[in-house]
Amino acid sequence: MARIAVLQHFWCENAGVFEPALRRLGHIVEDIELFDGRPVPGKDDFDAWIVMGGPMNVDETDRHAFLAPEQVLLADLIAADRPMLGICLGAQLLARAAGARVYPKRPKEIGLFEISLLPAAASDPLLCLFDNPQEVFQWHGDTFDLPAGAAHLARSSRFENQAFRLGRRVYALQFHLESTGKMIDDLSRACAKELVELPPGEAFEQYRPRLQEALATQNQLAGRVIESWASLFD
Repeated sequence: MARIAVLQHFWCENAGVFEPALRRLGHIVEDIELFDGRPVPGKDDFDAWIVMGGPMNVDETDRHAFLAPEQVLLADLIAADRPMLGICLGAQLLARAAGARVYPKRPKEIGLFEISLLPAAASDPLLCLFDNPQEVFQWHGDTFDLPAGAAHLARSSRFENQAFRLGRRVYALQFHLESTGKMIDDLSRACAKELVELPPGEAFEQYRPRLQEALATQNQLAGRVIESWASLFD
């Protein structure tokens, strides 16, 4: 049994379908609501870590006081090869903590997009579970360079770096495997300005008719992926 911290940066971006899957395996999951003033934990306070998304970028340390100490924590955890899973902003924070550049890129990916697996994914415990290509839910406009020594696992036509692994147990996923329909609805309301600003032909509403079916397929994959990640705790 492991104690798992979910580092939350925004009220509607939580561990989603990952959390009940981890609880079924007997693990203890604790939400650390950094956006609501919870302090950044110490590196030995938990056995494993999930680093969630958020609408901010990694450099907004003046607006979000938790970002700077969180990046120090992540760098320490990376150095120790502690189990971590970074999602979207969380992936960008892991990249930055590992010394890589994080920066805006356009056009954004907001909706359902395909990722393609790279050769290293074939032998990876998590990415080997994906189809190639694999459609996933995305919501981001920043990207990152690949950190030194990272295994590059997936790309998309717009964003070269969609997934990487550092060491044996540190994973960064640019996409949102964890999402539920409610989470997406909440995010759509909270970040409505981003949807309004999408260019012609990129309207989020085009994905609505098949979003429920796509999420059902994605959630099944998410369950298998999080179980595989949890198998790396020992």
